[in-house]
Amino acid sequence: MISGADTVEGFLKTVSPEERALFTKLRSLLKKAHPKVEESMKYRMPTYMIGTQMLSAFNKQKNYLCLYVNPEAVKDYRKELGKLDCGKSCIRFTKPRDLPLDVAANIIKQAAKLAVA
Repeated sequence: MISGADTVEGFLKTVSPEERALFTKLRSLLKKAHPKVEESMKYRMPTYMIGTQMLSAFNKQKNYLCLYVNPEAVKDYRKELGKLDCGKSCIRFTKPRDLPLDVAANIIKQAAKLAVA
């Protein structure tokens, strides 16, 4: 999905209530990952940066939802992600309930450590 929203709040208004609930939880996890996290809309999706380093982003595509993160942050959690499709730098899932939030929280924390390393 290519969002025309200028803000994360605007983006969240364009997704279903179930997707909005998940993205709101991810947004909270990302904001808490590091004290210097900055939220913006880049590449037409909610993006989270620590200085010049990208921490993460999330988006809705035509057939799936995705969480973009450093692949190094994902590698230790691939088994815990089970059937989810892990690309080079994203985790793809079809329904919001498919993403285990506890695992996502650990991946986000690891990504924050890597971004400031």
